[in-house]
Amino acid sequence: MEESGPPAEPADEGLMAMAQRGDGPAFERLVKRYEHRLFNYIRRMVGSSADAEDLFQETFLRVYRHRNRFRTSARFRPWVYRIATNLCRDHLRYRRRRPALSLNAPAGDAGTALADTVAAPNPGPEEYARERELAAHIEAAIGRLSLKHRSVFVMARYEGMAYGDIARALRIPVGTVKSRMNHAVAQVLDDIGETKT
Repeated sequence: MEESGPPAEPADEGLMAMAQRGDGPAFERLVKRYEHRLFNYIRRMVGSSADAEDLFQETFLRVYRHRNRFRTSARFRPWVYRIATNLCRDHLRYRRRRPALSLNAPAGDAGTALADTVAAPNPGPEEYARERELAAHIEAAIGRLSLKHRSVFVMARYEGMAYGDIARALRIPVGTVKSRMNHAVAQVLDDIGETKT
């Protein structure tokens, strides 16, 4: 008699179907699954960890409120990213109309995620300073992208989403995703090149 391993974890869509039937723990598992990656996506979109926390919570509040609208035959990830992207877009529009300066936020509230991705193992102080400077330039270049280009860039590069999923999340054709991605990459590279000269 063969021993069976632990039961397989249900897919996102399965957890959402369970949540639609009132299973609170299933919904909590879904939130936990997206806790880090969706939060990081939102943070990169809006440039603030504090705002990202609020927007992450609002995203899942909306997911819960509208859980019965989700078709379990569809993919959950593009749906939740569409909700988060729309909230980011609204937040950025509001912030543009009413800019606020926080005295409590540290300078460069972008975190160290980019520095971690470009860091070599055990860099010396000079190398570490260069990497931090490059990470800051990259983060600033991403922040200068238009929202439509930034959302595609961050979903593809940081979230590892396929172009088809990005297209579903943003409700645009795959060709548009590719063209926006090409534009975003070119602009980020140009911005980085300009800051180095």
